[in-house]
Amino acid sequence: MNYILFIVFQVLLIILLNKIFIRKNFLIDQKKLIHKSFTSSDLVPITGGFLIIINMLFVNNNYLSNIFFLIIFFFGILSDLFVIENPKKKLFLQFLIVIFFLLSLNISVLSTKVFFIDFFIENKIFGIIFTSFCLLILINGSNFLDGVNTLVCGYYILVVSVILYIGHYNTINYNFLDYYYLLLSLLVIFIFNFFSKTYLGDSGTFLLSFVIGYYLISLCNNNLYLIKYISPIFVLLLLWYPAFENLFSIVRKILSKKRPSEPDNLHLHHLFFNYLKQRMKNKKITNTFSGIMINFYNLLIFLLAANFYNQTNFLSFLIVINIFVYISFYYFLLKKNKQISFLF
Repeated sequence: MNYILFIVFQVLLIILLNKIFIRKNFLIDQKKLIHKSFTSSDLVPITGGFLIIINMLFVNNNYLSNIFFLIIFFFGILSDLFVIENPKKKLFLQFLIVIFFLLSLNISVLSTKVFFIDFFIENKIFGIIFTSFCLLILINGSNFLDGVNTLVCGYYILVVSVILYIGHYNTINYNFLDYYYLLLSLLVIFIFNFFSKTYLGDSGTFLLSFVIGYYLISLCNNNLYLIKYISPIFVLLLLWYPAFENLFSIVRKILSKKRPSEPDNLHLHHLFFNYLKQRMKNKKITNTFSGIMINFYNLLIFLLAANFYNQTNFLSFLIVINIFVYISFYYFLLKKNKQISFLF
């Protein structure tokens, strides 16, 4: 019954916030940037993150981590309101938040199962810097994905569900309620986002990826010395898409002699959306369908990986496969879209 009440509360909360924000014209996605208006022209309230932060404040018992969740959430709101626009300033402030978070909670990646990296992260300072780099890649990569409906929230629904699946069939150290309540919040956001009734925005995307990153680092560290441990490569596999999206985007922009921080419409989900739009015609349906199809691929990979969560070599092979599929599919879509003016 508690779960049902929680869902009802979250549904009522998002409906109330949507009405208030629309009436006050506050935190509405105004489509000021080209890459934000490419897949949709609807003016949608940015309320998804409020459900996540409420969830964390009521469910998470670590008050210190909740303070940082609030900080990253309000930082995202300032970004959504265009109070903070400069990409370099955003990255610097994110770095400060992440560094102070890791130092305050005394947490960092303890092992990657990659010898030369583990050799360096034994040094506490290097370990903190390495963990900060990982979280920043995840946060900004997730923000890059926030371009079509259900892509980000759907992706993290898969991540959380896989952890719950492993925990159900195996003995691992993790807090079931943290993951379960987060999953319920994400399902509510997914439904509203499916119909373009809410967006995560920077506030929701920053917060969600930050929370997931923290949860998975803790999960990996807490199970690292079990006989059937959770491989750090499994965690990397769960987060491969936003992480690789970020790294790939930086490399292609540098090769194209563009600023890495400059937004564009050349992300995989943009190309896939445009490819489908030429065939489906209905822009709203294409928007949501694009996110669902990309996550369907990730679902298949995650289901396979979940049965080998401690097999580092096999998981590494899956990551290589993912990267190959991503790059091949990307350039296939780029070739199909090369005549479309928005690309150039």
